[in-house]
Amino acid sequence: MVRVTEIKLIDRLMLIGAPGIGKTEIIKQKAQEEAKKLGKIFVDLREADDQLIEEIFKSPSKYYVYLRIVAPHVFPEDLGIPRERAQYVEFLPPKMLKILTLKGICGVLFIDEITNVQRDDQISMYYSLILEKEAGFQLKLSENVKILLAGNPPEWSEVVRPLPKPLRNRMAIVEVTAPTVDEWIRYMNEQYGDSWEKLCGAYLKVYPEDLIKRPENDFDNYPTPRSWTQLSLKLYELKKDAGEDFLEEMVIGSVGKEVGSKFLALYKTKIDVESALRELESNPGKFDLYNVNAKILIASALSQKPINELKKLSKLIEYLFDRHREFLVIMILMMSGKEKKREFKDAFPQIFSKLARSIADYIAIK
Repeated sequence: MVRVTEIKLIDRLMLIGAPGIGKTEIIKQKAQEEAKKLGKIFVDLREADDQLIEEIFKSPSKYYVYLRIVAPHVFPEDLGIPRERAQYVEFLPPKMLKILTLKGICGVLFIDEITNVQRDDQISMYYSLILEKEAGFQLKLSENVKILLAGNPPEWSEVVRPLPKPLRNRMAIVEVTAPTVDEWIRYMNEQYGDSWEKLCGAYLKVYPEDLIKRPENDFDNYPTPRSWTQLSLKLYELKKDAGEDFLEEMVIGSVGKEVGSKFLALYKTKIDVESALRELESNPGKFDLYNVNAKILIASALSQKPINELKKLSKLIEYLFDRHREFLVIMILMMSGKEKKREFKDAFPQIFSKLARSIADYIAIK
């Protein structure tokens, strides 16, 4: 079993893993990286307008196309539209499918939720598409279009249906697990900058086991990287306008009662962080007296301080390095942007170099 972030793009690769761990996200990301390596223009066909579609038809070799289809939502009749001729009927393929057959085109066809397909005729359709790269009897995908798939194991989905043995035997089936908390935080910082609730990341650094958990019953929600992403964005957007009761229900409704209650204990912790930092500037030893939630809040607040203000708190930074290194790591990981981490590295070179092995983002900024 490997982390989903470690997968490579190979033709007829199927990822099996829990929902919400980033299978869809990582396949698109890897496709974008491959397009860049090939020197081609990446296009998500679902986002392309008619003008761009026409450009792809004219010069397919310039483009790397990506198409995600949700397997249970596509049926055999979707692969061709009948048109009557004088003595026969021909089937015109949808334009996105036609693009995947163009000579010189490169790209990825990603078939998501394949294990949730219930109809036999759909299974037969995907059987032909995956085994022979043929859509119906008239279209064949370009040799440079890779087919990747994703599905859930039975313990994570009530509607899973086993795929036919010959179909499984034509694919490489890889079990994948969730990313690490550090990888999730790095993704959030890269995608959203400061526009997400950083306390979610700080909480998960202290309680990494809560990044993903199976639900205890059939009605409660449960934590996954996806639900934490959604929660952190909603909290950032709504925390100034929504009432406390609504936010509480939203947290529990996003990550479940058990984990949500633990996170709410942190979220509701009330301390005057600025006063605490002023006191800790002269007496950093008082950090020992705070409970875990208050320490998380302080570390999160430090991560959002400009570097010139952190320099004024050098005694506290050094104390955290000596006595509470895990909270210093949280502070650095929660900083947005590589430039700020570089500034911290320049301001505290000895501390940063000693912490490098504990900071996943270091590889990207050294």
